Amino acid sequence: MKKLLRTMLVTGAAFVVNYMITLVLTPFITQTVGTAAYGFVSLAKNLAQYATIITLALNSFASRHIAVAYHNGEMEKANTYFSSTFFGDVLLGGGVLVGACVAIVYLDRLFVIPPEILSDVQWLFLIVFVNFLLVTIFTVYGAGAYIANRLDIVGLFKLISYVVEAVLLLVIYRLLEARVAYVGFGLMAASGVVIASNVWITRRFTPQLRVRRTSFRRQAVKKLVADGVWSSANDLGALLHNGLDLAICNLMLTPLAMGQLAIAKSIDLIFHSLYHLVAQTFQPIFLRSYAENKIDKLMRELKLSMKLSGMMANLAFAGFAALGMAYYRLWIPGEDIALVYRLTVITVLTSVASGSMKPLYYIYTLTVKQKIPCMVTIVTGVMNVLGMVVLLRFTDMGIDAVVWTTAVLVGFINVVSNPVYMAHVLHQPLRTFYPNILRNVLSCAVLTGLFMGLSRLYMPASWPTLILCVILYAGIGMLVHFAVVFTPEEWREVLRPFRKK
Repeated sequence: MKKLLRTMLVTGAAFVVNYMITLVLTPFITQTVGTAAYGFVSLAKNLAQYATIITLALNSFASRHIAVAYHNGEMEKANTYFSSTFFGDVLLGGGVLVGACVAIVYLDRLFVIPPEILSDVQWLFLIVFVNFLLVTIFTVYGAGAYIANRLDIVGLFKLISYVVEAVLLLVIYRLLEARVAYVGFGLMAASGVVIASNVWITRRFTPQLRVRRTSFRRQAVKKLVADGVWSSANDLGALLHNGLDLAICNLMLTPLAMGQLAIAKSIDLIFHSLYHLVAQTFQPIFLRSYAENKIDKLMRELKLSMKLSGMMANLAFAGFAALGMAYYRLWIPGEDIALVYRLTVITVLTSVASGSMKPLYYIYTLTVKQKIPCMVTIVTGVMNVLGMVVLLRFTDMGIDAVVWTTAVLVGFINVVSNPVYMAHVLHQPLRTFYPNILRNVLSCAVLTGLFMGLSRLYMPASWPTLILCVILYAGIGMLVHFAVVFTPEEWREVLRPFRKK
């Protein structure tokens, strides 16, 4: 528990730094290059994320197989998976980059791009995809941190990477003519820090793992792809849920609408980073308990992770619902604040359910059971895209149609299908996770009502008062969430390291 809390603290600090950087850089860049141009930054990142669907088939189970073999003392087997994944990623990543270069040449035929920024946007896309290649090649080195359970060091280097990215972008935009492509250089610098740190962690804590050409095995690649193909298909479904909205806004509405939605989604990304902080922190612990066949221990860890992750999501949602308008007035005063606030609230509404469920998605990796949830994700993803198109074409909902369809369908997945199937693959009663989900929803409702009431008494009008309100709300909210959601035993488990200290 002590290492777990340390990892969460370090990763949380990295999150705060990243958020503060986003807070400063987003209005700085939008004012420099324009809201419409900034929308292409999010679009380029999204398309690079889509490309990971191809490599995910190889990478999604690599850390699992490497870690299980490593913990069982099967070093030759672990190195076979390690080396095979590395060389497989080189081939896949290179192929994606070649395809991306061809598409970039004809980018203006794929999206609506103002002619005056076409060349700039093309360079942005090229740099983002070169970064994708580098990240893909060195993905396997992330396994070392999982095996050694040193995600606290990973969090520290992520913090450094965010600072490097911010400093580089501020210097470039101060010294050179404003171009949106520079954002790609900042992204590449941050990735370089993370890649270097993962290589160092692997060599420091798991020195037995080495990339060797002689350890490459086609059979290992085939097994990884066979296990991970459903992960790729699941990410395809996730893309249909939450990845095509910017492209649809660009093609069916306007580049400005795409930029406004990109701002709203930047807050949603911060939300996801919050509860991913908890989910990733627990993954090495889940992996070890499952590898050692300690299912009772695993179930306790899963339920504890739900409550901590749910706390992050609930504090964020309730806080933004109460203070979001004040936040946007200070952050982006030149934008349509009411519209962006509404889009953001609808977008992050899914966090009420998905926040507590996020850590549980690792169950599918542990059990190698992804076929059913993948099919559900794809079907509802297709429904999501069709719903957006139909509502945009035949109603006057406008951009609201884009966010509402996703909110409804993602909510269905996290409340209905996933909790049942996750319990099933672990051979637990189907209602196993619902008490925690219901407590989390109750906590969110209480916090939202409480924070909205406090905001009516006083609405901050400056950054210092807003920050003070956030700190006050967070402190009150944590106590309320713990009182509503945690059992006395869980209170003692969480507080034990502090009592020892």
